[in-house]
Amino acid sequence: MEILEDRFCAPVTMHSMPVCTDSGGDIFDCIQRGDVEQCILFVQNDRSILRHKGWGGFSPLHYAALHGNRSLVDFFLGAGADPNLTCDAGQTAFHFACRQGNIFNMHKMMQYGADLRLVDSQGKTSMHHAVTGGSIVAVHYLWETGMFRFSDADMYKVTPLHLAASTGNIDMIRYLLKDQRWVVNAVDQQGATALHVAAERGGVELCWTLLQKTGCMVLHQKNYNGLTPLDLCKQGKTFRHQQLAKLLKRYINEPIHHKPRESNVLYYWTLFFPSLSGAAILLIAATFGDYGGLICGLLFPWLARSISTQYYRMTSYQRLANPIYLGTLLAGMIHSLVCFYGKMMPNILKRGAIFKFLFTLQELNPKDFAVFFALGHFLLANSSKWERQENVSYK
Repeated sequence: MEILEDRFCAPVTMHSMPVCTDSGGDIFDCIQRGDVEQCILFVQNDRSILRHKGWGGFSPLHYAALHGNRSLVDFFLGAGADPNLTCDAGQTAFHFACRQGNIFNMHKMMQYGADLRLVDSQGKTSMHHAVTGGSIVAVHYLWETGMFRFSDADMYKVTPLHLAASTGNIDMIRYLLKDQRWVVNAVDQQGATALHVAAERGGVELCWTLLQKTGCMVLHQKNYNGLTPLDLCKQGKTFRHQQLAKLLKRYINEPIHHKPRESNVLYYWTLFFPSLSGAAILLIAATFGDYGGLICGLLFPWLARSISTQYYRMTSYQRLANPIYLGTLLAGMIHSLVCFYGKMMPNILKRGAIFKFLFTLQELNPKDFAVFFALGHFLLANSSKWERQENVSYK
C-alpha cells in the first residue's frame, strides 16, 4: 500500500491494518476482531509479543488504541506494554488514543508513564492528533495538563487551528477561537493562515467564523505564492467556492479592523414565512369569493412543498439553525386562534340561547329528550338561513 505524506497528516494511513505479521503471530488479527480472550492467551504464553511490531511498526498496543478497545489497552499496559513505543511514523499509542478521542485510554496510558512531550516524525504533538481526530473533550483534557499550547506548530509550522480548518471541523474552530487561544497571523510553511486553508477547501461556515473573530485584516494577507484567501477560493469550481467568493468579495473592501456580525433578518423571515404565506393565501382566497377553495387547493400544496424541502440548517453562509418548522407550528396556532375568535366565537355567542336551551335537556327523561333533540337540531340547521333572511330584510 502506498503511504502518502503531506503537511497536515502523518505518513501512515490510519485505516489500513495488517492481517498478520511474520514475527507477531496472529495477535494483530485477534485485536482487529476484538477477541480479548485469545489476545490474553498470546500474552500469557509470551510477554515479549507486546514489543513485536507489525505493518507500519504498529505494536499490539498501537492497534488496541487505534480500535479504541479499552479492555485490551488496560490489559496490555498491565502486562508491561510500553506506551512510548513508536511506530515507523514516530507515533506512539498515546497519539492514537488522542486521535480517537478516547479519554479512558489516554488517562490509562498517562498512569503507566506515557510521555506527553513526544512528537511524531512530522513534529506533531498529541494536541495536533487530538485536533485532527475532532474530539473537543480530548483536546480540552490535554490542555488541562498544562503541557500544551494551542499555538504549538509542527515541523511544517502547522498549528492546531490550521488542522481544524483543513478537516472542516467548525466546532473545533469555535473552541480554539475562545479565550484568545489562537494567533491571528500564524502561518504555516507556505505562508498560509487558517483562513487560507479554509478558503482553499471552500469552507463557507469556517471562513465566516474566522472572519468574525479575526476581522477583515486577514483577507489582505498573502501566502508565499502571493495569493490571498479570495484568490485561493476563486481557484475552486464548486458551488461552495462560488458562494464563498461572493462573501469574501463583500468584506475585502471593508476596513481591516471591521468584524462582520451575525444578521438575523433571514432567520426571522424564515420563522414567519409560514404565517405570512398562509395569511396571504387566505386573503387571496377571500378576494376571489366562490373560487377561494380552488385558490387554496393550488397554493397550500405549494406552501407545504416549500416547507418540507427545507434542511435543518439554512443555506446562507451563517449556517444558522433553520426555524421553518417552528414557524409552521406557530402559523398553525396563530391561524387557529384567529379562526376561532374571529369566526367561531361570534356565531357561538349569537346562538348562545339555543345552546343554553339544549343544555337543559340533561334533566329530561329519554322520551322528552328525543323530542327536544330533534327540535334543537332543526333550530341549529336553519339558524344561518334565518340570519341571512334577517339581513336581507334590514337592507
